[in-house]
Amino acid sequence: MGDDGDTQAQAQRIAEDGRLWQHTLHENTMLFQRGNLFLVGQSLFAVAYTTLLTSEHHLVAARVLAAFGLVLALTWLYVGHRHRLYYQHVQRRAVERLPEYAATWASWSTRGQGRGRGRSIILIAYLLPALAVVMWGALLVIT
Repeated sequence: MGDDGDTQAQAQRIAEDGRLWQHTLHENTMLFQRGNLFLVGQSLFAVAYTTLLTSEHHLVAARVLAAFGLVLALTWLYVGHRHRLYYQHVQRRAVERLPEYAATWASWSTRGQGRGRGRSIILIAYLLPALAVVMWGALLVIT
């Protein structure tokens, strides 16, 4: 009976670890997919903005569109920040619970490659939206 309890506990632990790993993968994928969605939205706003600028009669509409682009970029920045914090939390749990993942993470760091761990996440979460904020701010100023 004791062996059955150990086997069930081990099976439950394996199932929990599997769910944690899937959650880690999902959050990583969501960060990049969300960044892609915002980037496509920003691109469409930029195309619409330049189209409106071809006519002097649409200058006010272009400014309104630039203001909406700025709000969308600020939203992207906020969402990226919140998601990065949550992703880091899930990743820390994965490092604590999943020995293979922890070993890979540690070996990446010791090879000198890991100094920039997480830089791609910072680029997606902060740099791209910040560039969009600067772009829309500049466009609002010059039009």
